[in-house]
Amino acid sequence: MTYAVIGGGVAGLAAAWELARAGHPAHVYEPGRIGGKIRTSPFAGRPVDEGPDAFLVRTPDATDLCSEIGLGDLVAPSAGRTLLWTRGRLRRLPDGLVLGVPGRLGPVIRSGLLGPGGLARAALDLVLPPSHPAGDVSVGDLVTGRFGRQVATRLVEPLLGGIHAASLDELSAELTAPHLLAAARRHRSLLLGLRTQTAPVGTQSGPIFLTPAGGTGRLVEELEKALRAASTVFHAEPVEAVRAGAGQAGEAGPTVGPGGGNATVSVTTPSGSRDYEGVVLAVPAPVASRLLGPAAPAGLGSIRFTSVALLTVSIPASQWSPPAGYNGFLVPHDEHRLMTACSFFTNKWPAAGVDAGHHIVRVSAGHSRDGRVDRLDDAELTASLIAELSRAVGSPLQPAESRLSRWPDAFPLYQVGHGSVVEGIERALAAWSPRVAVAGASYRGAGIPACIKSGRSAARTVLAAGARPEAGTGLTAEPA
Repeated sequence: MTYAVIGGGVAGLAAAWELARAGHPAHVYEPGRIGGKIRTSPFAGRPVDEGPDAFLVRTPDATDLCSEIGLGDLVAPSAGRTLLWTRGRLRRLPDGLVLGVPGRLGPVIRSGLLGPGGLARAALDLVLPPSHPAGDVSVGDLVTGRFGRQVATRLVEPLLGGIHAASLDELSAELTAPHLLAAARRHRSLLLGLRTQTAPVGTQSGPIFLTPAGGTGRLVEELEKALRAASTVFHAEPVEAVRAGAGQAGEAGPTVGPGGGNATVSVTTPSGSRDYEGVVLAVPAPVASRLLGPAAPAGLGSIRFTSVALLTVSIPASQWSPPAGYNGFLVPHDEHRLMTACSFFTNKWPAAGVDAGHHIVRVSAGHSRDGRVDRLDDAELTASLIAELSRAVGSPLQPAESRLSRWPDAFPLYQVGHGSVVEGIERALAAWSPRVAVAGASYRGAGIPACIKSGRSAARTVLAAGARPEAGTGLTAEPA
């Protein structure tokens, strides 16, 4: 049996790996660079990530995959504390936060991040009637209802909103903060509920984040090597259409129901059409919609995306040095800055033999309610971010080197009800053809572990469809 994977990002590569482990090396279609948003390239004398620079350990999908492909030299960040740029200066984030939500009030009081009114409102969480939300709600409604607006805008939004490049009022709690939602459903007080959930939400022993030595790009490199060694075939050409049922190139073929039978899935490229036992669409939702044509579930077209950019600069130590022990700072959206976060890369990932006379810093920009990343050209965006960074650190900076990495329409917006939309997409695909599945950041998580999990799950879905008895043979192909 031969399967196809459309898309060579980490979700697609993970899907291909799952297929290969089941004895079915896939055909991977990727006309561009392998790796998607994971990219590590040389900068200022060392490899520096242009996208994500680590992955969560709490969900084991990434660490498990690293183990399977023999990638064992994983390292943890050297700096663990974070600052907040608010009200004109950098301030230390208080201890005991869970996704920015207080698990203890004492550190929040001592931090000075909230005014008297904000502190008084936050304390009401302890005495307010329980909310126990039954369905999905926005993170903004969940947090504001318990702690008030200051906690939401000054503590939670810089962290959780920064991760998703969106406002808390737009974000589904079910998809982006399930631990918070679970605590609110089970306990009278959200603060007390989080206190009982401390270990599951991130205070386990050992590091919270890991990355391969040399950057996240090594995960892609080693995974691609393992796939090629397992006879996976890579096609550097675009896919034009995916149709269920055998047919001529460009024809839709017969509709396939859950019974599947001997039906195949046709993949059309500029060089022709080929039939496969199953296809994993590991591409953004709008691309999947285009490839499926009239058969595309309506939900694919309802998912919005946000563009982001990452400016990497090398700053001479004579101009400024980041404070020891800190990995960077976050910027609340209500500060109306272009910058959303700053990472002190050389603090976070120190390396032997690197020029100590320079510090590498990565500055993030892009928000669902701020279109400047799309409007500004490279020179304007770079100058604006350097100017903001200078104001934040209190020193006029003239970087020795800079690199701007743009990621257009890179962040899916998980709005309230997004989980139901995804379930609807998957039901519609299963009714049309159980041999086609979707994977990637568009659906159930944008981090590296979530994308890996998504790809492997999609591969198991198409394997299960192909494992049904073939007409006239009585044989089955068992998934791993």
